[in-house]
Amino acid sequence: MPPASFQRIALVGCLLLGACNDTRDLAPASPDTPWQFEPSKEAPAPPIAAAKRFTVPENTAVQLPSPADIDPNHVYSLVELIDIAQRRNPSTRVAWEQARQAAINVGIARAAYLPALTASAVAGWEHFATPFPSNLVPQGFIVYNAQEFIPQLAVNYLLFDFGGRSAAVEAAGQLSIAGNVAFTAAHQQLIYNVARAYFTLDGADAALRAARQALADAKVVQQSAEALFGRGLNTIVDVQLARRTTAQAQYDLAQADTAQHDAMYTLLAAMDLPPTTKLRVANAADRPLPPRTARAVDDVLSAALRQRPDLLANVAKLRASDAEIAAARSALFPKALLSANVQGNIGRLNVNNSPYSGVVQPQGAALLKFEWPLYTGGLLQNKLTLAQSKREEAEAALKERTDQALREVALAYDQVDTGLQQYDAAIALQTASEAAFHSASDSYAHGVGTLADATSAQTGLASARAAVARAHAQSLINGAALAFATGELTSSEDFASPPPR
Repeated sequence: MPPASFQRIALVGCLLLGACNDTRDLAPASPDTPWQFEPSKEAPAPPIAAAKRFTVPENTAVQLPSPADIDPNHVYSLVELIDIAQRRNPSTRVAWEQARQAAINVGIARAAYLPALTASAVAGWEHFATPFPSNLVPQGFIVYNAQEFIPQLAVNYLLFDFGGRSAAVEAAGQLSIAGNVAFTAAHQQLIYNVARAYFTLDGADAALRAARQALADAKVVQQSAEALFGRGLNTIVDVQLARRTTAQAQYDLAQADTAQHDAMYTLLAAMDLPPTTKLRVANAADRPLPPRTARAVDDVLSAALRQRPDLLANVAKLRASDAEIAAARSALFPKALLSANVQGNIGRLNVNNSPYSGVVQPQGAALLKFEWPLYTGGLLQNKLTLAQSKREEAEAALKERTDQALREVALAYDQVDTGLQQYDAAIALQTASEAAFHSASDSYAHGVGTLADATSAQTGLASARAAVARAHAQSLINGAALAFATGELTSSEDFASPPPR
C-alpha cells in the first residue's frame, strides 16, 4: 500500500475513533426540554428476601455525645449557648476541614511553578547473550555478565504552558475563597438555628406561664360559681360550665407543657446535645425587641448581595469555573519542558567468562522537551466542553441563589415590621382583656354578672396572653432572620437587631 494512502486511512480512522468518544448526546439536548426516561430492560432486581442473608455490623465509631461541659446549675445566656454549639456541632467542623482542604489545593496548584527534583537508584545483576559474527566467535554469540549500581538525581521543570498553571492556581484560589465563606455560612446557619430554638423555647416558657395563669383565673370563676350556687343565686348548670372551663384550662396547660418540652428538645438538637441534658437558659422577656427597619428595602437587598456568604461562595465558584476553562484550553497548546539528570555508573562487566572490567564514572544529560498533543481521541476537547458546561452550571446556580436570597431578604424585612405590629396589637389586646376579665369576674362574683361574660373574658385573656408570648418570640426570631438573610448575623448580644442604619 502506498504511504500516502496509508496516511489517509489512518487519519480517517482517528477521526472515526474521536467521533465515537463524543458523549454530548448522553446529556439532555437543551435546558428547556425535560429528559425522557426510558425504563431499563435489564433483569429485575433480586427479591428482598435475598438481602436478609446480610447483616449490618454494630456501630462502634459513633458514640453518644457527652454533656460533660454543661453545668446543670448554671443559667446560660444565648451567647453562651451559641458558643457551646460552635464547639460541639459537627457541621462547622466539616466546613472548616473543607476550607482547609481548599487552601491545601492552592499549594498543590502552585507547586507546578517549581521544578521537581527526584533521587533514584538502580542496582542489579544481568546475564544475557547476544548474537555475534561467527568469523570472530566460533559459537556465533557472546555471553555478558554485568553488575551495576546507578544512582541518579533528576530535575524536571515546566517552562511554558500557555497559562495552564496560572489558571489552575486561580481556580484553586477561588475555590479556597468559596470554602472560607462556606465556613462562615455554616457558622451563621448554626447561630441562627440556636437563636431560633432559644427564642422559640422562651416563647414556649411564656405560653406555659400564661397557661398556668389561665388555669388560676378559671379556678377563680369556678369558685365564684360554686359560691353563688351555695347561696342559691346560681344553678348547677353554671357550676358545671365553670368546671368545664377549668378542665379546658388544665388541658391547655398540658398542651403548653408539651410544647415547652418540644422546644427544649429542639434547642438541645441545635446544640448537638443529648436529649437527656439538663439545661437552664436565661429568660428573654427583658431582651429588647428589634427596632423597626429604617433603611429602604433596596438598601437592605444591596447589602445582602454584597455580603451573604452563600452568594460570595457562588461568585467564587463562577470565577473558578472561568479559570478551569482557561486551564482546559491551555492543554490544547504546546508545552516546553526542561529535563536534566546527573547519575553515576558504578559496575563491572565480563564477556565469555573473561576477567571483569569495572567502571566508576559520572554521567548526565540536559534536554529541552517540546510537547504538543495533536490527537488524544477527543479527550482534551471533551475536557474543555465539560469545563464550559460547569461554567454555565455555576452561572445558573448563582442566579438561582441570588433570586432566592432576594426573596428571603424581602420576606425577612417585611416580617420585622409586621411582627412588631402584631406584638403591639397583642399587648393592647392583653391590656383590654385583663380589664374585661377583672370587671366580668368581679361582677359575677357579686351576683350581678353572668357566667357567660366571666368565662368569655377569662378565655379571651388566656388567648391574649398566649398571643403576646408568641408575638414576642416571633419578633425576636424575625430580627435574627433578617440579620441571617442579609449575612450580618454574629454571635454578639445585639445580633438579633436589624442591620445598622
